[in-house]
Amino acid sequence: MDFKNHLKKYLSEQEIDKLISSFNEKEHKGFYLNTNKMSKEEMHKHFPNAKPHPIVPNGYLFDQDEYKLGKLVYHELGAYYIQDPSAMLVSHFLEPKPGQLILDLCAAPGGKSVMASLLMKEKGQLISNDLSKSRANVLLQNVERMGLGNVIVTSFDFSNFKKEFQNAFDAIILDAPCSGSGMFRKMSEMKDDWTYEKVLKNSAIQKELILMAYSMLKEGGTLMYSTCSYSYEEDEEVIEYLLANTFAKLEYIEDFEGFYRSPKYPETIHLFPHKFVGEGHYIAKIRKPGVLVGEIDEEFIIIKQEFSKGNVKQESRYKLNKKLPQKVIDYALRPGLFIDTSINGKIVPSHHFSHNENNYPTIKINKEELIKYLKGESLIRNDLKDGYYFVRYENKNAGCVHKVGSTLKNLYPKGLRKSFDIDNGF
Repeated sequence: MDFKNHLKKYLSEQEIDKLISSFNEKEHKGFYLNTNKMSKEEMHKHFPNAKPHPIVPNGYLFDQDEYKLGKLVYHELGAYYIQDPSAMLVSHFLEPKPGQLILDLCAAPGGKSVMASLLMKEKGQLISNDLSKSRANVLLQNVERMGLGNVIVTSFDFSNFKKEFQNAFDAIILDAPCSGSGMFRKMSEMKDDWTYEKVLKNSAIQKELILMAYSMLKEGGTLMYSTCSYSYEEDEEVIEYLLANTFAKLEYIEDFEGFYRSPKYPETIHLFPHKFVGEGHYIAKIRKPGVLVGEIDEEFIIIKQEFSKGNVKQESRYKLNKKLPQKVIDYALRPGLFIDTSINGKIVPSHHFSHNENNYPTIKINKEELIKYLKGESLIRNDLKDGYYFVRYENKNAGCVHKVGSTLKNLYPKGLRKSFDIDNGF
């Protein structure tokens, strides 16, 4: 079955033609502002033509021909996260609360986790997971860059954790792997890769995932199911499967101009690019019956014995807000906020900590020094004691340095170093 004909399961011929025509139009771009690092006033100073998202506070729309946001130093400093405007609605409608335990099951590259974490205001605990190790490492980089202090990054098959996390989470985000038709305008190669067989294969996986996610949800908890697919088989049909096999209830997502609702499940929404700014999403908000009982945060530090590349024994400290099963801590890529590492008695602050913590000895640097730092170059200072410092541009920490003599040795992770210049980096 071809793409157009398979949409007739729930769309009219006229609606299908409008949708397909929109694939030839310019994509809509958005970003979510990290107000911990950049105020709205400062953002408008740098990007005066950015427009507010029609629904999401701190969400904005921008013209990619005008602002190359991914190539600016502010991106490296974690001032914003570039995200599809329609994808922002998942975490927005979830309404994550400080103190909750939340799982983002298929989280990479991390946009929905970033929003959820910031809305939780450093409280509670968010487990951001992706089955792919390489994608989970990209997720980890974004968690560090944005300075998120309440996130654990994992790369687990959560079917192996169903016992430990049965009825455990206050909320779960399941942005399920899908055939990706909502990416047609953004990535033209997705059109060539699309097949109806791929839709059916993903639908079977999605049904397994949604049942597993629901089983890990507390009574009274919320599950957000989303895809970037226009296929009924990956959207309404997966919801139908969940409702038929559990006591799950759909919650009506508040109405807004541009939402499309199919007759079968009008509580859920489709976001089509010809109707709503963005590249396309399907979103369902699901509630498990019962009364949600929250738990109080219990902040504590864990210490992990590790080895450096030179096989030198070291101890690393991480901060968590909730107690979790030990094997999650043991095998997580990042078991909480990475504070520092002790090597032969020497305490070295982490890059992650530098993007999260402001109460630490800090050296203010200028624009030229920031460019050098992000390239990996050393800086010079003569008026400070030897030791470790964070370097800060304006009110945003860039990372760590080790002052020895007059030299500030650069500790910016080698894999993150990039070349900028004064003309196009700001």
